[in-house]
Amino acid sequence: MKLKHTFFVSEDKRLKIFGEDFVNLYFIGIIFAQFGWTGENIARAVTRGIIDCRFHLLPFISPYMLIAFAFHILFKNSDDISFFGKKLFRKRNAGTVIAENCICFFIICTAVFLGELFVGNMWEIVFGVQLWDYSEHPMHITQYAGLIPTVGYGLAAFLIFKFAYNPLMKFVSNRISYKVVKITDLTLGIMILIDTVVMIIQIMVFGNPPIYWVIKLW
Repeated sequence: MKLKHTFFVSEDKRLKIFGEDFVNLYFIGIIFAQFGWTGENIARAVTRGIIDCRFHLLPFISPYMLIAFAFHILFKNSDDISFFGKKLFRKRNAGTVIAENCICFFIICTAVFLGELFVGNMWEIVFGVQLWDYSEHPMHITQYAGLIPTVGYGLAAFLIFKFAYNPLMKFVSNRISYKVVKITDLTLGIMILIDTVVMIIQIMVFGNPPIYWVIKLW
């Protein structure tokens, strides 16, 4: 009975963020963590001819999980964008839709730029390691941020938000049982976080991020 009570929480007692179940957002965050791992390896395969573990045992990069929460809090709905729950334009027409999407894209690119700049410098200051280096890219700003990766990752994130986020949210909310979603969060979701903790511990002990495997394509 306790197990049943744990997994079948009544709708009004579930933890929600701006009207959406936390467990659903976390589940979508797991999907985005895999998107991030795959996206980084695609970029490395194209630019360097290399794919690797991205410092993790599992094919997930945990910081990408935050994107699901950011999308929901910042924009709410990709079909009818609002910013922190408020509409910028009273009337909705072709012009305002274009403006909303341009603002959305700009915000995402800004978040990518500031996020990479902050995280890259944080790892270097706190742990003394350099996890990536954009110095070879034109128009880079320090080794951790630059125009090309900002626009590239920003465009990818924008397209995911516009064309994948809503369908994913509807699919998870309507087609996957709450029990399955919660079990996934409590198993795979926690394993992803543990994987990140293991990476941090290895960096603290050995002074370098773990490289479990590398495949050279060319």
